[in-house]
Amino acid sequence: MQEQIILDSSMKLDHVGRILSMISKVPYFTEKNARVSQIEYLLGGLTNSNYKVTIDGKAYAIRVAGDGTTEYLNRPAEKHNASLMSDMDINAKIFYYDETTGNQICSFIEGKTMHIPDFQDEKALKMAAQIFKKYHYSGLEFMDHFDPIRITDEYNALLAKKDFKEFFEGFDKVREKFEAIKEAFEKNPPKLAPCHNDPLPENYILNGEKMYLIDWEYSGMCDPSFDLAALIIENNLTPELEKVFLEEYFGGELTMKQYGQVVINKFLCDALWSIWALLQIATGKPYEDYWPYGLNRFHRALGFMNDENFDNYIEAIKG
Repeated sequence: MQEQIILDSSMKLDHVGRILSMISKVPYFTEKNARVSQIEYLLGGLTNSNYKVTIDGKAYAIRVAGDGTTEYLNRPAEKHNASLMSDMDINAKIFYYDETTGNQICSFIEGKTMHIPDFQDEKALKMAAQIFKKYHYSGLEFMDHFDPIRITDEYNALLAKKDFKEFFEGFDKVREKFEAIKEAFEKNPPKLAPCHNDPLPENYILNGEKMYLIDWEYSGMCDPSFDLAALIIENNLTPELEKVFLEEYFGGELTMKQYGQVVINKFLCDALWSIWALLQIATGKPYEDYWPYGLNRFHRALGFMNDENFDNYIEAIKG
């Protein structure tokens, strides 16, 4: 009887070959002569393509890494960090990881992929806060340091190297405030901890009463406030929901310095990803996809720095 693989019509044909090649390199599959029966494209990836692949009747998540991502992502660090999180049962179990490309095979977590509306619920926010606390305070050492200031500078250097000149209006003002924050952190560096650094709502999966956090591409040792800030802005939390989330994490009311670091990191997060969007354009990604995304984040960064207390937060960081 002839075997057939059911393919999602929306997937790229060259990815079929990459997926099958990946599977053929995993002893876990080859030793039992495993068979692929279905490949389904998963929505949501900005830079990578993700698939649900059924092998011997069991589902796995396979990532085909985006072209050019090794230019600005530390793949060996991701492998190390994501594996630690798998051991803690925070991330999916990893079966295969190619450090040269970022291609990956891991277990497929059944459940609900979270979206912004799901994080307008206090219970979900408290679960996310507890996940952060679990690995922030784990004492583990991640490979690589994720410094949003350094990375933003590196992205700007890459843009200059590519002779990219189309920046958002008001870029100089943001850059000026960015330099003031850099100086403040140089005087009083934050305590670093293992961080995810890209906690988009879609990187959370809810399986019953258990929540997972996946996709550790940008992970590294960082100021934990960056994780907190990123979750708040990625989910458009109201001040009331932000308060619920932060007080769950900190175990009560925040000091001015704690809250100031969160606000400063909101600014750094949007400044970073706005420049990242320009870098995507510079590496050949569609302008119409990345310019609006970057512009939205840039405008929000402007809004944070125009807060009347913003300079006071910078002073609080200095200690």
